[in-house]
Amino acid sequence: MLCLVGRVLALRQDTLLLADETGTIPLHCPPGLWEVGAGDLVQVVVAAGAGPRSVTALELLTPCRGSDPFPSPGGEYHRLHHPLPGSGAHRVDLLRRRAACLRAIRAFFDDRGYLEVQPPLRVRVPGLEPHLVAVSSGEAWLITSPEYHMKRLLAAGLERIYSLGPCWRGDEQGSHHLGEFTMLEWYHAHCSLDGLMQETEALLAHVALAVSDLAPAPSPVATALHYQGRTIDLGGPFERVTFAQACARYAGVDVRGVVQADELRRRAKAAGLGPFSDDDGFDAIASRIVVERVEPALRDGARPVFLCEFPAPLAALARLNPSNASVADRFELYAGGLELANAFGELTDPEEQRRRLELDRAARARAHAPTHAVDGRFIAALAEGIPPTAGIALGVDRLVMLLCDVPDIRQVVAFAPDEV
Repeated sequence: MLCLVGRVLALRQDTLLLADETGTIPLHCPPGLWEVGAGDLVQVVVAAGAGPRSVTALELLTPCRGSDPFPSPGGEYHRLHHPLPGSGAHRVDLLRRRAACLRAIRAFFDDRGYLEVQPPLRVRVPGLEPHLVAVSSGEAWLITSPEYHMKRLLAAGLERIYSLGPCWRGDEQGSHHLGEFTMLEWYHAHCSLDGLMQETEALLAHVALAVSDLAPAPSPVATALHYQGRTIDLGGPFERVTFAQACARYAGVDVRGVVQADELRRRAKAAGLGPFSDDDGFDAIASRIVVERVEPALRDGARPVFLCEFPAPLAALARLNPSNASVADRFELYAGGLELANAFGELTDPEEQRRRLELDRAARARAHAPTHAVDGRFIAALAEGIPPTAGIALGVDRLVMLLCDVPDIRQVVAFAPDEV
């Protein structure tokens, strides 16, 4: 005897067509002995041996409740009856391509000698950047980024590391945002920011070829994809535009050498931006300039764009440029209107890092946001010493959107927030 579990595709006279993971199986089933229909999930016992298999027992596991007509044998029955609301074949295909993206990412870094690490998901201290809203988890916080803990691993001697896993932000919503999202973060010791840009270009080309339906062009880096009616060339090098160049070109705001919020507010207002509150800090004003003027202009580019040399007040955890202290060694990556990644030439000075985190706490206090503590273990790791390092965080969900030509981030995850 042989036990099989599968879905009934059809009943034809005395033949039952059963579909399981191995394919379609014809079974001899005398009519009238069992009441089942197309689409039902069943368990059958069949007589083993040569010749046609005969059903000797049948158990109905789950009746088909699909409202659509059941497809013919060989159809994508499992896709059309997927349990996610409004999913269907397209969404299931996106999940498969998402899985291919994750495999390709891991293969890329494994081939380059990186070690995958798993930082904690619940932490004592979340990120302190003024715009971040951490999600409470009992007496701990869900991570907004694995950055602090990965830098502690750098101090322990792990000089090429990456993590691929969930992060949480409490105020993230919209077609490009999820409160729980997947972050790829990697750190490359003794690598320049220019070298990190080249590595990022190579990663996107590698994953695109693995995930999309594109065939490799004669040159392995000459890869184009289509996203929301635009053609985007992933063949490097990507375009590089400084923050000052982008603000002058697309917003009419000269930010060169500006490090004070009052001066930036004055110049932004003169360019027709605003209104601004007197409490808006440098980062809030700069964000308005980027979101309202720069990002829409970058959307139509034929190549991804590295937006680099951020003003010093936007350095966050990046070091200041040794040749020009008014700008930071930081870049963001944009493609097709999507902000994909944020990267730093990492700050390694523990006292400067502590000073910046205290300033962030003060800014959060002024905004009546939770101030959190400064992570003393993170500062201690910097004091132990980490090598010169370039690090970057990349939103995997948005990358899948780009590679699969999807406008809404909800479509590229297994369960959107309202489906949980």
